[in-house]
Amino acid sequence: MGDSYKRSDDLQLQYGIRLDGNHFSATPTFNPDLETVFGERNDRTPNHVYFTPRIGFSWSYGTAPQVAGFAGAVRGPRAVVRGGIGLFQNTPNTTLISGAIDNTGLASALQQVLCAGQATPTPDWSGYTSDPSVIPTQCTDGSVFASTVPNVTFFAKDYAAPRSLRSNLNWSGPLLNNLFTGNIEATYSRNMNQSGIVDLNFNPVVQFTLPDESHRPVFVQTTSIVPATGTIASRDARVSPLFSRVTELRSDLQSDSRQLRFGLSPSTFNSNYSWGLSYVYSNLRERVRGFTNTAGNPLDVEWGRSSFDSRHQIQYNLGYNFFDAVRVNWFGNFRSGTPYTPIVSGDINGDGYANDRAFVYNPSTTADPALAAAMQSLLNSASGNARDCLVRQLGSLASRNGCQGPWTSTATMSLSFNPLKFRMPQRATLSLQIGNPLGAADLLLHGNDKLRGWGQFSFPDPTLLAVRGFDPQTQRYKYDVNQRFGSTLPALTAVRAPVTVTAMMRFDLGPTRERQALTQQLDRGRTLKGNKAPEPMLKAIYGSGGIPNPLATILRQADTLGLTGPQADSIATMNRRYVISLDSIWSPVAKYLAALPDKYDKDDAYAHYQRAREASVDLLIKLVPQIKSLLTSEQRRKLPSFVSSYLDTRYLASIRSGTAGASNGPMMFPGGGFFVGGGDRGPGGGGQVIIIRN
Repeated sequence: MGDSYKRSDDLQLQYGIRLDGNHFSATPTFNPDLETVFGERNDRTPNHVYFTPRIGFSWSYGTAPQVAGFAGAVRGPRAVVRGGIGLFQNTPNTTLISGAIDNTGLASALQQVLCAGQATPTPDWSGYTSDPSVIPTQCTDGSVFASTVPNVTFFAKDYAAPRSLRSNLNWSGPLLNNLFTGNIEATYSRNMNQSGIVDLNFNPVVQFTLPDESHRPVFVQTTSIVPATGTIASRDARVSPLFSRVTELRSDLQSDSRQLRFGLSPSTFNSNYSWGLSYVYSNLRERVRGFTNTAGNPLDVEWGRSSFDSRHQIQYNLGYNFFDAVRVNWFGNFRSGTPYTPIVSGDINGDGYANDRAFVYNPSTTADPALAAAMQSLLNSASGNARDCLVRQLGSLASRNGCQGPWTSTATMSLSFNPLKFRMPQRATLSLQIGNPLGAADLLLHGNDKLRGWGQFSFPDPTLLAVRGFDPQTQRYKYDVNQRFGSTLPALTAVRAPVTVTAMMRFDLGPTRERQALTQQLDRGRTLKGNKAPEPMLKAIYGSGGIPNPLATILRQADTLGLTGPQADSIATMNRRYVISLDSIWSPVAKYLAALPDKYDKDDAYAHYQRAREASVDLLIKLVPQIKSLLTSEQRRKLPSFVSSYLDTRYLASIRSGTAGASNGPMMFPGGGFFVGGGDRGPGGGGQVIIIRN
């Protein structure tokens, strides 16, 4: 529910409130043991009603350098400032409660068997294939390395869906004497009720520390670690032996998002080429708990850089019209890398989660010669970003998101074919969309075995160390070093952006827009209620040639454009000849249309209109070079895109017979003319948040 209040011609306020709600029809089965041990119920579901208020404003100031587009139009403002602030609320996904329903800890729920070390049955893969009934359902013994207790997942009492308090401020207007259109936007978002987990069955009592890893705490005894493999049985780190993990889903985390965007594009219409450029700076920080990533106690909470924080983005779009036959548009962006954390493959602190940051061993001080040699080999061969990250952290536990991936570039390309040049009906539109053309170039130039990763997303390998054993006497793990740490090679990446080519044929069905407008006008007083349009009215409607007269607009705005005496005289003379010529074209047509009987030949009526329209457009096409030669570049920049488009011969040729095939939802005029989107459209934003738009 919303409202708007116009304080003045320049200032408008918009405000409102939104209501969201959800209700899950199913609930997890109640487990009384969970309430007995932890005082929590697992049969809760996050059913809530949310109210979110919002307010925004739009303020315009000054007078635009561009003249008014047509008679009666208001000249636009110098620039517009928009902004707003509001609460934005998510609603829970329908699958959110599936984990709580499946993991109640009851005998009827999902069960698990975890076996490690000597408790692990010897696998017989061929036997399992021939007879599934022999697949083990229990460990070989009941030692600490065997676990058959279930997991539990439930919602905290105050769990709520994520919400955010967002605000933005935007300025847009012409720059450098209307040579460019600029856009500056600042956005801030405080994201609240962010999801996180806490394992209530985790016991944070430190059993021993790892002396070689800055005394990293371990929460199980050395006897719960398999020496040959380093695999951990986490029973020692459990509060209750009745359960394995007891995962409480909480919504007590937060994040902050800041973004600043600068956009630039040409302000004048040009059918030959178009472009747009923008730069986006982002800063995203989040509050996380150690169950996601830890070097100490998983219960600790810290602020840090988000894993999705790509600081810099450069977005661009390019368009060019080749020979007035093929329009090629290229949309692309360059994006700085996202951060990542050097990690250990597996669980080494005994909390039951593979969430441990790696210790970055210094080859010059590491006692294990094999480990030192492997680390030195990695430092010699790693990519620049990965190597720099490791060098900065030698001899210490890796910091969260202390490494950063490389820059990446992605793009899409589209080709649109002029139907008139390819002898297709004007109402037919043929286009090709190419997804990831950079990937296609990479494949073409380098082959499938030597891809460079062009057009691909960057997923650096974060695994630095892999556990290969444990020495209980010295309380040290034995590690292998991943020589592919930080690698983004496509051959080592499971997810790739494919190269896609999509062909689309669009065909306007039914009468053209111009024919519909003409028929509706002529049917009034004949087959429809109303009065027939007399000849003077038809001449007034269609006497402009079916398109606006740019010469008339230029003359009306002579003072604003700063026309000299010779310029004004030349354009006035040209306009008079143009109007007289139009009159000679449309007078007989208007007379013919006015005299039509109640039952008339609609095809013949439209044929008269179309021949006159084509003659009118041809007349303007001949005048365009003379008009443009009379105006200076500064004067032409003061013409709005709507007028500039009718001083472009390529555009005029495309609408000579009508606007069939147009797909931008144009604003129609009585004669069939319409507004044209020009080069003043800025490039797409970097995921910016727009609160209120006028």
